[in-house]
Amino acid sequence: MRFLASLAILMAASLSLVAVWNRRRRSARLRRLRQAWGHHPAEESDLESASLLYEAKNGEVAEVCYRLDDHTWDDLDFGALFSLIDRTSTPAGAQALYQLLRHPLLDAEALSRRDRLIEALRANQDLREEVQMALWPLEAEQTTYLPRALWSALPRKPAYAWVFPLLGVASFAAIVLVLFGSLNPLWLLALLVVDIVVHTLARRPWGAYFHAFGYLGALIGAADKLSASKHEELAAIRAALEENLSATRSIAKRIAWLQYRDEWGIRDYLDIFFMLDLSAFYSVAERIEKNIASLRALLETVGTLDALISVASLRTERQGRCQPEFSEDAHTYEATGLFDPLLADAVPNSLVFAPRSLLITGSNMAGKTTFLKTLGVNAILAQTIATVFGTRYAAPLVRVLSSIGRRDDLVEGKSYYMAELESVLGLIRASEEGGVHLFILDEIFRGTNSVERQAASVEVLRYLANGRDYVLVATHDLALCDLVAPTYANYHFQEQVKDDGLAFDYTLHAGPSTTRNAIALLGLVGYPESIVRNALSRIREDGPDLKAAAAPGSAGGRGAPGSRSGGLSEGPSPSFRGTLARGRGLRTAPARTEREHPRRGAPR
Repeated sequence: MRFLASLAILMAASLSLVAVWNRRRRSARLRRLRQAWGHHPAEESDLESASLLYEAKNGEVAEVCYRLDDHTWDDLDFGALFSLIDRTSTPAGAQALYQLLRHPLLDAEALSRRDRLIEALRANQDLREEVQMALWPLEAEQTTYLPRALWSALPRKPAYAWVFPLLGVASFAAIVLVLFGSLNPLWLLALLVVDIVVHTLARRPWGAYFHAFGYLGALIGAADKLSASKHEELAAIRAALEENLSATRSIAKRIAWLQYRDEWGIRDYLDIFFMLDLSAFYSVAERIEKNIASLRALLETVGTLDALISVASLRTERQGRCQPEFSEDAHTYEATGLFDPLLADAVPNSLVFAPRSLLITGSNMAGKTTFLKTLGVNAILAQTIATVFGTRYAAPLVRVLSSIGRRDDLVEGKSYYMAELESVLGLIRASEEGGVHLFILDEIFRGTNSVERQAASVEVLRYLANGRDYVLVATHDLALCDLVAPTYANYHFQEQVKDDGLAFDYTLHAGPSTTRNAIALLGLVGYPESIVRNALSRIREDGPDLKAAAAPGSAGGRGAPGSRSGGLSEGPSPSFRGTLARGRGLRTAPARTEREHPRRGAPR
């Protein structure tokens, strides 16, 4: 009796210690969550792991969205934008966020529902922390591979699967008999060799994904907790979870052994000796296969909640943002105070698509390419996370395609020009399909000679201006301004000429550009003085039009080469460099350097 009483006291004390330990862990977890809220994490996002769900689904696209193509994703630096937005706590959340950014919505009501849930998670701390605590078990690194495990074809149960429990029992019996001296240890060694061979062959089809299946229990458990939430904001989520939990709850208990891990590898030896992992998995494999669609839906639903909490944290941190306004009137496209969230101290700009096609000109480094990316980025963010970095964004739902960054492809043997042709052809093909597009092009056909470039550019731009789609083009070719008018409205970025050089305001202005600065920049970066001087002399010899083009800040030849107002004919003067290094009431070139903004680079 005393023994039983002592045992009861010991058990009660142990349970009390476990309860205290769990409360402390929970308190510490909540403290970390609150400290991290509204702050960007110090560690870099793992883009390769985040893309696993997208890759596993192999381009699968729902009816209410479209797939953002790889070229546009790269053009607009969405890898860096993903890292900026990502504050997820689970691999499933990061994967859901990546999937969300790759599939902009084309349904205003679906976007409105998403926006309302993000705002609820941002404003309601109790709701947010309830979700975050439910997701805690899914933070394990092994859950990273759940998409590959769930979207891969399940291997067939081997015909010899009946031997797994038999070998497990035999191994246990052999160990007991050896310990009692009733069996020669060599028989145990032989049985161990058989265990290793069978275990290795049976595990081979699954590779690294086998342990991921162990976390199906954690996934189902997290979904179960969320489905019990009393918060009205999660009503739709609860219904979706409950629908998929009814057939999958039994899987969690039967596969729990696969989730257990230890630091010393004891679990691995137990699996080999007693076939515990194989017996556990194949006992429920048929049920997993039967309910694979429900398990996939649970992973996406739970991951999406973590992704939306990440967006809510971004909204808490970042100022100067707004929620987009989507109109069924496809003729209204206005954006006010837009800026690129990747750029520090970015200059806001506004535009109205009237008409639907705009041509932007300007000198080098003035900000044309940065502005193209700014509009493209915000158009996609508006239709993915219902967040725009600006003061107002009113637009129809569009499909964004770009042709900005092109380069030679040595692997496929493509020249720069061929890569450019294929990129622009993609926009042309898209324009022939239904829906409304936003086409963004930078320096079209710059990979070929000027005569053919201009002729082809005019025809392509006229073709894209079909009266349905929106087109935003940047170019250095000022002749295009007249050749595509009045279909395209003209805007430009400009620089100002000071006594000691150039300064940029990075602000969009109406009308075509009247300045160029290419030769001036030769001097800036350190080209020999003779090259700069002779280039300017060649312009003087080739006609008045080129003379005017060489005089920055002037449409009619003001600031002629050699004069102090131009300040550019004698190469890279120290005072000119100084202007670009110091602010004179305007934003100067180093405000957009590759060093300071490696994700974007300098405006062109």
